Amino acid sequence: AFVGTIGGIVLAEEMCSIPGLGQDLLEVVLPRGRTGSPSWRDEMVLIPMVPQIVPRVDLKGNAVYITPPRGLLDLSYVREEKVRIRGFLPPAKDDEGV
Repeated sequence: AFVGTIGGIVLAEEMCSIPGLGQDLLEVVLPRGRTGSPSWRDEMVLIPMVPQIVPRVDLKGNAVYITPPRGLLDLSYVREEKVRIRGFLPPAKDDEGV
């Protein structure tokens, strides 16, 4: 069954500073729109790239097959991009000078 689309790969070196410890992770986008279509409510989940969970990668078919343990797909998160807006406001007045 379709779960989602791969949004990126998180390398083990980015998650752990000890060489050889940890594994690469697939960042999978779980569509939350109507009928499984993408929407602003999409969530993401990190899938460890280990043979027990990712037994098959089909490069010709552009598909990755997973056998996730129970609960893995429930550990989702929402990517929030923070935007800093600068305005042209006058400097704040000091409370003592009022």
